[in-house]
Amino acid sequence: MSNRFIEAAARGHRSIPVVVVLAVIWIVFYSQNAAYLSFQNLTNLTLQIATTAILALGVVFVLLVGEIDLSSAVLSGVSAAVAAGVVVNHGLPLIAGLAAGILAAMVFTFVEAMAIIFGIPSLIVTLGGMVVLQGLILVVLPPEFTISVAGTSFGKIASTAIPAGTSYLLAAVATLAYLAYRLATRSRAALTGVVISGVIVAAVLFGGVYTLTRQRGLPMPVLIVAVMLLIAWYVTTQTRYGIHLYAVGGDREAAQRAGIPVRRMVLYSFLVLGACSAVAGMVDASRQLGVSVTSGAGPLMLNAIAAAVVGGTSLFGGRGSIWSAALGALIIGSISNGVQLLGLSTEVQFFATGIVLVLAVGIDVVLTRGSLLPGRRS
Repeated sequence: MSNRFIEAAARGHRSIPVVVVLAVIWIVFYSQNAAYLSFQNLTNLTLQIATTAILALGVVFVLLVGEIDLSSAVLSGVSAAVAAGVVVNHGLPLIAGLAAGILAAMVFTFVEAMAIIFGIPSLIVTLGGMVVLQGLILVVLPPEFTISVAGTSFGKIASTAIPAGTSYLLAAVATLAYLAYRLATRSRAALTGVVISGVIVAAVLFGGVYTLTRQRGLPMPVLIVAVMLLIAWYVTTQTRYGIHLYAVGGDREAAQRAGIPVRRMVLYSFLVLGACSAVAGMVDASRQLGVSVTSGAGPLMLNAIAAAVVGGTSLFGGRGSIWSAALGALIIGSISNGVQLLGLSTEVQFFATGIVLVLAVGIDVVLTRGSLLPGRRS
């Protein structure tokens, strides 16, 4: 009975326990302070997790091919410094700064990926890359080691809000697109399931818009996260690239024998991570209204990896979902937000985050080999 349960959980529905854990966290903090689930605090929560969710999205791509990355958080700070320098110091348009930041990040991850492809473990490559980036950000920043983006088009990215009417229209379009997709890929016999899932999607989207537009409107960072998640979901589930991605992570040797370009898939995953790192860094710089030597530092890297793993992506590769980035970021962010709201010490946040991460990895191990005990298989 337990083996069948483990096998079923390993095949799918890994997000269900994540949602249950998230609900428990919200109930616990709400019981301590009713303001925790207020419209204002939920909006603050989504803004706080935007950077982590975007970075975790890139981490998911790397984990799916069975690799790891430790440098993307610092890379996000370097990318933001490049973009801010182009916009603020050189007076070029925002689009030029964004392109420069993304290009710089992808070039760096390209170099890392090439080293990994030729046999150096990704843990060592990205650890070394993190140290290199810590020095590189000092080179990119001006002598005062800070760039202010306040009052610029760069600084308005995070402060821009989508009006409620437009937000509801976007939710309606997304719901209709989802229903059209499900109807096109399901038989008539599955119509009831399509309708039920459509109702759930509509409830989530319209409920989210209703909650997040109670202040000034839908925050731009939330829309950016949503668009990136949708694009990533389509790429990983509806394209040949997505099939190859999971195949490489599931069994690299078998994928190689099947003619899948394994090295190229690893390279592509790191390039995606580079782009996500750049976007995360620029969103965070816009929220902080500046870039400095501390950009991308602190617990951001740990939180991004924890979000991906806690959300259901396997450290062993080949299993997980794009949505795990958002779910995991919600869990990590909910703990942090609740601790701050209750005025608890930072140590409590670190303890809780660490415990949740260890438990998530333990669950992943059980789902992967059927037992926490070495040498046992289900």
